[in-house]
Amino acid sequence: MDRHELIQSSRLIPCPKSLRFAGGAPYAIQKQAKVLLNVRGGADDSLKKRAESLFREYWNVSPRITLGNAPVSRKSPEAYEITVTEKLLTVTVSGMDGLLNAFKTLRQLAEANRGTEKVTGYFLVPCVIKDEPAMAFRGIHLCIFPETPLWDIEKTLRLAAYHKFNYAVIEAWGLFPFRSHPEFCWADLALDRHELKRLVRLGKELGITLIPQFNLLGHASACREITGKHVVLDRHPELEPLFEPAGWTWCLSNPESRRILTDLVLELFDFFEKPPFFHIGCDEAYDMGSCFECAKHELKDLLKDHILYFRELFRKRGAKIIMWHDMLIDRNDPRWTGYVAHGKEEHKLSELYRELPKDIIIADWQYGGTKARPEDPDFTWPTMKFFKKAEFDVLVCPWLDRAGIPALGKLVKKEKLFGMLETTWHIYHDFRYQLVLGTAACAAWNPDVIQPVQPTRFAMAQHLRQVAAPMKLKEYEKFGFVQKQVNPGELPYSS
Repeated sequence: MDRHELIQSSRLIPCPKSLRFAGGAPYAIQKQAKVLLNVRGGADDSLKKRAESLFREYWNVSPRITLGNAPVSRKSPEAYEITVTEKLLTVTVSGMDGLLNAFKTLRQLAEANRGTEKVTGYFLVPCVIKDEPAMAFRGIHLCIFPETPLWDIEKTLRLAAYHKFNYAVIEAWGLFPFRSHPEFCWADLALDRHELKRLVRLGKELGITLIPQFNLLGHASACREITGKHVVLDRHPELEPLFEPAGWTWCLSNPESRRILTDLVLELFDFFEKPPFFHIGCDEAYDMGSCFECAKHELKDLLKDHILYFRELFRKRGAKIIMWHDMLIDRNDPRWTGYVAHGKEEHKLSELYRELPKDIIIADWQYGGTKARPEDPDFTWPTMKFFKKAEFDVLVCPWLDRAGIPALGKLVKKEKLFGMLETTWHIYHDFRYQLVLGTAACAAWNPDVIQPVQPTRFAMAQHLRQVAAPMKLKEYEKFGFVQKQVNPGELPYSS
């Protein structure tokens, strides 16, 4: 690639599987410009209408779109092909998912006409793009804390969809306004149901399905452990029997816990319009089985019955459950040295995986780099291979490690794992926005494609401006990757 082609390709997140610049005069995106929309397996007028609406939304033009047929392909339904010449833009897809992906790429590649003060139009350089995802599940995990404004979640969802993530796990920490049990939400901080429902439907429009998460084992306080807060017990101490004495984990021997949890998860599932997955958490249950009644039972039996109940609850509704991996493996097992494992020897949970249905999706969160044990260069993420060998679908779940994110993407493809769920937690802003959303998008879409230029903050900022435009933001703090440019504690005259 020459320098200009390198710059153009750096705008694309994720980089396509195949990109070839052809040279020649650019294609003008303008009124009555010629567009050929080829649909594999037969023309579809609904695709034409959506393409017309995207041209209006992205570039404010109405080109002449002609429908054509293309041979049926075994490629992913999200695959697409683009050919740009001076006189014709050709887009080939199998359906709506491919169409949305093609237009996301076109929008990133398009450049505003030069030589004027204000935008007079856009153009595309001649090129040929053939693209499809390496994995079917490309997810991002977003937490809504009391300190997280919903507009921030919307911006991130829009950018994640733009970067071709197709799932977003939404974990609202004590903020979902349950109607069945209002006491499980901070009364003064409840999310606006109308606004949250709008995000669920916006996700569908953008091509990203929102999946609710509710923790059914540890994290029962719905607050971060280090804060000492508890969404229920701080205001309703009379509900103490629902939890283990420390309040961090649900009491599995209490039938009332299950009754209430059933109400909560089904309300969430229905609110999110019955997605194909539901995340049940189940990580970091440090005080599991610590009450007098639970101590009478084998914890493995209690947890097995708990998981099987909710697996069946969702199976009957056409959904699969996703659960974190760490309580299913023993922290003292030498096989997992250097990797995340939270099962204790006294829990006796290390054989539980054998008794769980294989349609449960294991979300294995490992936040380190490519070699947890440098002395053994081939010893890379054995926990994921372990669950794969046990016949589970496995999601790799990285976080902030610059080497780990792309390497885990390659592992998914090599080991034929289920996909990737990039976590964000409370840290994904400033320069980490680029890392968590940009690098993970590339790793999830096509991990084997080496980016000519790593995702830059310039490209990320440009994309964020593009996708946030429909939000009609006005306030200073709502723009960019951060709410403030300088930490308040570092401002002059601040204490």
